[in-house]
Amino acid sequence: MPLHYPAVMVGREREWARIEEFITSGEPNPTLAIVWGRRRIGKSFLLETVATQRRGFYYSAIRGSSGESLRDLGARLAAFTGAVAPFAFEDWDTAVHALLALGRDSETMVVLDEYPYLLEHTPALDTIIQRALGSRATTRTQTRTRLILCGSAMSVMSKILIGTAPLRGRAGLNLRIAPFDVPTARTLHGIADLRIAFRTYAVIGGVAAYAREMVANDIPCTAAAFDSWICHRILSPSAPLFSEMELLLSEDPATSKARKLNIYHAVLAGVASGNHAHQALTNYVKISGASLTPVIDSLVSTELIVKVEDPLRDNRPTYHPADPLLRFHYAVTRKNSARLAGHDADTRAIWAQLVPTFESQVLGPCFEAAARAWTLGVASRTTIGAEVAHVGPSILTFTDGTEQQLDVVVTNAAHSPGRRSVHAIGEAKVGERITMRHVRRLEAARSAIGSRAATAKLLCFGSRMAPEVRAEATRRSDLELVDLERLYSGS
Repeated sequence: MPLHYPAVMVGREREWARIEEFITSGEPNPTLAIVWGRRRIGKSFLLETVATQRRGFYYSAIRGSSGESLRDLGARLAAFTGAVAPFAFEDWDTAVHALLALGRDSETMVVLDEYPYLLEHTPALDTIIQRALGSRATTRTQTRTRLILCGSAMSVMSKILIGTAPLRGRAGLNLRIAPFDVPTARTLHGIADLRIAFRTYAVIGGVAAYAREMVANDIPCTAAAFDSWICHRILSPSAPLFSEMELLLSEDPATSKARKLNIYHAVLAGVASGNHAHQALTNYVKISGASLTPVIDSLVSTELIVKVEDPLRDNRPTYHPADPLLRFHYAVTRKNSARLAGHDADTRAIWAQLVPTFESQVLGPCFEAAARAWTLGVASRTTIGAEVAHVGPSILTFTDGTEQQLDVVVTNAAHSPGRRSVHAIGEAKVGERITMRHVRRLEAARSAIGSRAATAKLLCFGSRMAPEVRAEATRRSDLELVDLERLYSGS
């Protein structure tokens, strides 16, 4: 019987289809899947919904000792099978074989959610599962269990199938679930007004829980409602999202065990404040680059920040917040947490003072990131003029020593950035009207790059376009305008 995609689920049709394909593959042997992604994006909801429809076994691990986890799993499994008493598992070998035995008669979905919690007390669990799935294991020909390991600890889940890991080569599905993109987030949020939709996205991004239970399903639809929502749902110390970043840092092993967590906070604050280059972060945090590198690497591995390679220059990566709420927290909330937590704090007055910071340090950078994401994942070949290989920001240095930030640079797939052909360059401005001045800046940048950008398209991203710019775009094939309507629904 085919699965029924629920009406309440938004934007997970592809992931739903991949999971359905995996659990109904017809393979005569047990198979393994890895499902992973950052916390609160709806992985558990997706898997639990599928398991319910398929009458599979879904288990969300507790964070405790090995014995406590075995006891909890035994109780849950007994309830699922209708056993009169909880199963008493002495070790994880026994437990894994009991789980795989669930598929003795038919294809049966078995989910171990929060899998990294189990690895904390039983690091050998990967090996135990690998051995149970091995070609010589007795379970190999006696069961058709579809075992799914799911987790949110990115530094853990990203390594399960790589290098010399025991489960490398064992998984038939490695499904990475990401936060929603800008258009899908608007569907999730249910906001008709595109300006309000993007301002809301700049605060909570495309994380499902941030638009549902963590704001009590309260999403703004007007400008006035947006300001009230910010004060009540984001800046209030009693709001769950107020302290969300602290929780995210404490949940991944790569950061939770850090001896100097203050340095991690400082790096995140620096990135959110616009210090994207390694040297700029070093200057902001005031520690040596060698000491800062492992901190940055840990934050990249947990996907709290993302490393973006410069399309035009070798070894010039920049670092950006991986999530809009993270950018908002460190640019706005954290710096004003004492004021906001005051007994007689006037949150509305504080927010009114912080709006310029929000627009310059949160809304603007979020729009630039959205422009790059649109260029990489949505823009058509006709729009860019070629297939997109590399997209990122860059800094252009002119002969007189002045510099210009390029928000979007699109190049071909040549290995060395210095040899790549430039297909498009772009500027993204959400807080000001796009005029011919922006077009001229891009023309000057194209000329400065030289022959490899001779035919590069000029991309202007903005929420407002001057009439003369729209008229210019109709006369030229090298100028593309991407307003909010096109960002949300065009290519």
